[in-house]
Amino acid sequence: MSIGDISLIIEDIIDMVSKGESETLEFKASTGMRNEAAKTVCAMLNQRGGHVLFGVSPDCQVVGQQVSDRTIEQLSAQIMRIEPPAFPEINRIPLSGSLEIISVWVPPGTAQPYQYLGASYLRVGNTTRKMTSEQ
Repeated sequence: MSIGDISLIIEDIIDMVSKGESETLEFKASTGMRNEAAKTVCAMLNQRGGHVLFGVSPDCQVVGQQVSDRTIEQLSAQIMRIEPPAFPEINRIPLSGSLEIISVWVPPGTAQPYQYLGASYLRVGNTTRKMTSEQ
């Protein structure tokens, strides 16, 4: 990836963030929120897909975070608890200094309903909700 590619990606991220959270876009300030993020990934699989961005605060500020290989492994392990198995694309996007954003791109699932820890989830606007038995 060249410097130009990174600049374009960062511009795309800033454009996405400026629009705020939605049914297809969720922000998490850090990977410390990976359990909640896995619920959101599950919900997105059950609907139209979307992006989860780590290193972006809920008030739409790009804050970044320090990311190691272990960070990605822990995030992947949490997502792997979704059944049936799903494989969203996880990318590290460098910011200034040692900070990065993690982008998790979730395609629409092909084997709904997906469950995370035994429960199915849906996105309702910019929130993630547990599905009822009627849904």
